[in-house]
Amino acid sequence: MFELSQDLGNSLSLSETLSVLSMRLRKLILYDSIAVFVNRNGWLLPELVSGENFRVLSSLKIRVGEGLCGWVAENCKPIINGNPQVEAGYVADPEKYVTLSSALAVPLEGLNGVVGVLAMYHSSPDAFTPDHLRILLAVASKVALSVENALKYQQAESSATTDFLTGLPNARSLFVHLAQEVARCRRMKTSLAVMVCDIDGLKKINDSFGHLEGDKLLREFSARLKEACRGYDYVARMGGDEFVITAPGLTPEAALEKASRLNQAAVEAGRHTCGREVITLSVGTAFCPENGYDVEALLAEADRRMYSVKQTHHAEAAARPDPLALGAAVK
Repeated sequence: MFELSQDLGNSLSLSETLSVLSMRLRKLILYDSIAVFVNRNGWLLPELVSGENFRVLSSLKIRVGEGLCGWVAENCKPIINGNPQVEAGYVADPEKYVTLSSALAVPLEGLNGVVGVLAMYHSSPDAFTPDHLRILLAVASKVALSVENALKYQQAESSATTDFLTGLPNARSLFVHLAQEVARCRRMKTSLAVMVCDIDGLKKINDSFGHLEGDKLLREFSARLKEACRGYDYVARMGGDEFVITAPGLTPEAALEKASRLNQAAVEAGRHTCGREVITLSVGTAFCPENGYDVEALLAEADRRMYSVKQTHHAEAAARPDPLALGAAVK
C-alpha cells in the first residue's frame, strides 16, 4: 500500500496513474475485473477497464444516482458485494461473457467532490471481505487526488490546443497539424486542399443582437461546419470569424462544391440562430503541392483567394436590402 501511494503521485497522465493502480491492487485483492469510472458532467464514464468482460464494462455509461456505481457516487458511500448486473447497459450473456456476481465499489472523493468510482468485480457471489473494503478505503483518498490532478492536467493540455468557444482545434493545433499534413504530402506524393473560411456578416449580428447571440451563432456554425466535412478532414478555428479546413485529396472541382455546401451550412446556422438568413461564408482554397509546401504560404494564398470571394459577396450584398435593417424598420 505504501508503494501504491508513492507510485500514484509519480505521473500526471491519467492512463498511467490508473494502470499503476490496477497493477498494485491486483497484488492486494483478487478480482476478475477492475474499472475506474470518472465523473464527467454527471456521467460516470469508464477511464480504466481491465480483466474479464472488458467490452461490457468499457461500454457502460452510468448516470450519477443510477445503478450500483451511480449510487456510490451520489451518496459517497461504498458498496460491498453488490450486484454488478443492476448497472444500466450491463449485458449478462453466459455464452459470451463471464457472469459477474459481486462488486466492491468505493467513491473517489477529491477536493471538489466525487471525481469517480473505483469498482472491482468477481464471478463468485460474496467474493469480497471487509478487509478488502478497508484496503480500498485506505487508498481511496490518494487515488481520488491523483485522478483529480490528472484530470486538471488533461484539461489544461486540452485548453492549450482547443478553442474554448467552439471546441474546435485552435490556431496552435492547426499549424502543428498542417505542418504534418504538408510533410506527408511531400513524402507520399499526395495532395492537400487548405480552405480558409470567413463568415460574412458576423459583426452585424454582434452589433444588432449582442455578442452572446454572436457566440451562439459561432457554436451553431461550428457544429454544422464539422457535419459538412468528411470524417478525416481537419476543422479548426483560427480566431474571430475565421476557420480553416484541411482536406486531403480534395480536387479543385470538389473544393468548389464543398465551398458551396459550407456556405449553405453558414446560411442555415444564421437562420437557426436569428430566424433569418443573416450570414454567408467566403471560402478560398489553396492546394499542396500546386501552391507549394510552405505552411504559411499555403494559408496566405488561401486567404488571398478568400478575400477575393468576400469582395464579390460584399458587392452582391450592397445590391440587395439588408435583412437586419428591414427587421429594425418593421419594429
